[in-house]
Amino acid sequence: GDGCGHTVLTPQSGTLSSRNYPGTYPNHTLCRWRLRAPPGASLLLAFGDVDLEAAEGCAAGSLLLSEPDRGIAYGPYCRGAGPAAPLLVTNASAVTVLFNSSSHRSGRGVLLSYATSEHPGEGPPAGSHVSHPTPRCVPCPPHGVPCSVYCPAGCKDIPGDIWGNVRQGYRDTSALCKAAVHAGVIADELGGQVALSRHKGVTLYEAAVANGLRSKRGSLSEKRLVFHKGSALSPRHPKRGQRRACGDVLDVAAFSASSSWLEVDALGQHRDWGPVRAALGAPGRSWAAEPPAEAAWLQLDLGARRNVTGIVTKGSSEGHDYYVTSYSISSSRDGRNWRGYRGSGGQEDKLFEGNSDGVQEVSNALIPAVVARYVR
Repeated sequence: GDGCGHTVLTPQSGTLSSRNYPGTYPNHTLCRWRLRAPPGASLLLAFGDVDLEAAEGCAAGSLLLSEPDRGIAYGPYCRGAGPAAPLLVTNASAVTVLFNSSSHRSGRGVLLSYATSEHPGEGPPAGSHVSHPTPRCVPCPPHGVPCSVYCPAGCKDIPGDIWGNVRQGYRDTSALCKAAVHAGVIADELGGQVALSRHKGVTLYEAAVANGLRSKRGSLSEKRLVFHKGSALSPRHPKRGQRRACGDVLDVAAFSASSSWLEVDALGQHRDWGPVRAALGAPGRSWAAEPPAEAAWLQLDLGARRNVTGIVTKGSSEGHDYYVTSYSISSSRDGRNWRGYRGSGGQEDKLFEGNSDGVQEVSNALIPAVVARYVR
């Protein structure tokens, strides 16, 4: 319906909101979401926010949930008549969520997330497992003791700021699941189990661009969140949506490209922008394709088959502010047969967000990782 806002629905988890959230929801709109868990599983729903203008019978706007198979309804909910608890545990594999509005003056609308009773991921030892689906920060045990939180799919585009980066950690006031996406420990399109711990804060959190999110530069906080990509909390064989840890920078045996630009400057001197200059951190100018650069590609030969868990890109500010704004990836084990990268169950090749200037590095995690010798 025309009242639907941000919506990501998967069989295992998801996030949904009314239109314009967290701005005022529109008049005379309706949205119906039908949630269905896999056979044998039931649904758990977390109410992130229900702010609909108060009125008798919730006439100005309401949220109503129902189990169609059992004829059970929950609500209607609005301001002053909200859910009794932030988490609704059902025994149903199918739930219908209905939001509707009439004339009103105020209200942010609704934000919900859900997961199943058999959501992917394995929990930590008893006593530290937080299993409910919620895009909000969840308290962890104090100072360095790991805990586990389940993040639903679709947290990337919910409201909330993040400060810091995966190297430093994140300010503890950051939106936890958005920070997990930024850190590259889960794919936003699937969600998943996240292992983290709290540590003493740092004086200054540096901003970074990663996985389609830009974190902020922030000042001192008492605590910071550190995500664990390869801790004992992670399964030995990560499931879909989770990332196996790997912090090593891979050596590149050779670069090649579809073309390269041979610049002729105002003095008639030639400057080569060939692929040999493509390594991240190499001094001077980088690689640039010969204009027009449609369908241009850069190829990396890793020398042997490697486990590729992410890519970092940077533009060039050497005389020209050159950078790539978006790209796709294909890989090959033999250099002849190529496969486009689709991410976590996508039907089309995934388009990665690249750079917006020639200065800042941008990171993108590959979930699942790619095993290949050649990456293009």
